[in-house]
Parts: sequence; C-alpha cells; structure tokens
Amino acid sequence: MTIVSMAKRRSVLIVVNPTSGRGRGRRIVAAVAQLLRSRGCEVAIRHTQRRGDAQGITCAASASASERPDVILACGGDGTVQEVVNALAPLRTSLGSNCSLLALAPTGRCNDFARAFGIRSDPRIIADAVTNGATAEVDLGCVNGRYFCTVATLGADAEVSEYVDRMWMPMTGTPAYVYGAICVLPWYRSKRVRISGDFGEMERSVFIASSANTSSYGGAIPIAPHAVPTDGMLDLCLIDAVSRVKAMWLLPTVFTGRHVNLPSVHFIRTARFRLEAEDPLDLWADGERLARTPVDVAVASAAVRLAVPPGFKAPIHETGSFTCLPNGRPHTAQPCHEGKDPATQ
Repeated sequence: MTIVSMAKRRSVLIVVNPTSGRGRGRRIVAAVAQLLRSRGCEVAIRHTQRRGDAQGITCAASASASERPDVILACGGDGTVQEVVNALAPLRTSLGSNCSLLALAPTGRCNDFARAFGIRSDPRIIADAVTNGATAEVDLGCVNGRYFCTVATLGADAEVSEYVDRMWMPMTGTPAYVYGAICVLPWYRSKRVRISGDFGEMERSVFIASSANTSSYGGAIPIAPHAVPTDGMLDLCLIDAVSRVKAMWLLPTVFTGRHVNLPSVHFIRTARFRLEAEDPLDLWADGERLARTPVDVAVASAAVRLAVPPGFKAPIHETGSFTCLPNGRPHTAQPCHEGKDPATQ
C-alpha cells in the first residue's frame, strides 16, 4: 500500500444517507461540515433518497473537471460506501490522480470498511482525515463488474444478511447479525458449489463461501482475520457443510475468530476465481445483494484513493497465512516458513 501526505483539500462533497444510524448520519454530517468549513474547505451536502442515489450523485459530481470536488465524503454505512466506490473506481482508471479522493463518515449498521482504516464515527477524526491525514491506495473486490468494499459472501451468512436487510430491528452491528442468524440457521441447508481459479478446481457443499477484502463484516465479525484491503489479494474462506445443530455451535467461533483453527474451515488467497452453484444463489456484500451465481470474483488493486486519519499505520499481511495445495484442495490456514512451498510442509 502507498500512503502519502495530503495537500490541503479545498472542496468537499458530502454524500449522506439521512436514514443511516436512525438519523445519526444527519447529526454527524452537520458537525463534520462545520469543522471542515472552519478549516477553510468549501463544503456541499447532498442527501440520498433511495438506493442508487449515492452512485448517481458521485457520477454527476465527477462529470465536469471544473466542478469535480477534491474529496467525496461518503456518510452512511457500507452500502452507501459501496455505491460511491462504484462511481469512483471506474473514474480512477481514466482520471488517475485527478479523480476525487474518497473519505468516510461511518454512520451505518456495521461500518466494517471504515473500521479497517481506523475511521470512527467521531466528527473530529473524520475531519482530520480530510484535512490533515494521508492518502491510501485501497483495494476493492469486484463481482461480475460490480465493486464491493468488505466481504462478498454466499451461503448461510448471505441468507442472514438478507434477513437483516428486510427485517426492521432495534439493534445494529453484530447484535443484529446474531439475531438474524438465530432466526435463519435452524432452517438453513448447505449449498453445493463449484469453485475454480489459479488454485485449481473443486466441487463441495459449503456452509459459507466468503471472499474477503477486509478482515471483518457484519459489524466486526472476523471472518478472515488476516485479510488486508491493500495487498492486491482476496482471502477466500470456505466452511464445509455442517448439521444445523453444529451450525449453532459454529456461530460463536466465527464471531470471535476462533473458527480459523477448525478442520472444517479452509482459506485460499487468490486474485480471482469463479463460483458456480447447482441452483442460482445470491451473493451479498456490504449489506447489499450484489449478484447471483454464476459469478466471477476478482480483486481490483489500488482501485480508489482513501483519506485516512493522521498516524494511520497500514495493515500488513502475514506471509503464508493462507495457502492452497497444488491439486486445488483448500488448505486450512497455517503459518509457513519464508521461501518454502507451503504444500510441502
């Protein structure tokens, strides 16, 4: 990852989901805007009204070189950020450093993308990242041409995500996910999938198949604890089919990251793979339905530039933490020695 000090930013467009955090987005954006204006920034605020608005607002703001803002600040949850990056990432290819910088004001249910970069729902931290912070080149995942920020997943957690999305509940983050899992898992059936990539090809029944750009999803659930959104790779987590009783036992280990040591859990580090299923299955990412199988999943390396807080230290991937055997059979995460083929250890 490249981190460089930022020159002073003068124009900031805040794209805010006013319903995020049950109205918390409105309060935080007002405080952030006041701080930015006191530091000499020109600030404009646009509110979304429906899904898709954040991407449309960002595209419209970026259309004219003379009116393009220096910074686009996404105020909302991971879903709002996903929309903004789906506008910025294609522009980064054509505009390079002239593309607007992404900044984050996390006010949603989970906020896992912001968490990966030490950005909290504190107006001063958010404003400092914009005016006094640094710029990080950040990876995204891509599924059938649609970008995602955190983890794209299929299986039990995708069905839990759908349940949480359509059901109103007086809770956020991990508690909402736990409640959804308790409601969904007693009726869940594992899925038969085919996965192919530079690691080979396999066909198996899975409880979960998650492709991680960041280490966590669902409000700090560490599904792939060693995933780093700046290393040009995705961490694929596969959990074998389990009984419904064992699924309820497995759940707490996933919430605490202890699942990585279980023999039914496998990790593969890869830049791209294809995922197919006997029946069409939905993939969810950033709290949104992303695509339906069959899908091609890939990492988009250094896809956007992100404003990070002063003093932010780039996460480092532990070499060899995720490996795959030459025949394509997924291999449970183990440390391996530098310079040795992990399959021979």
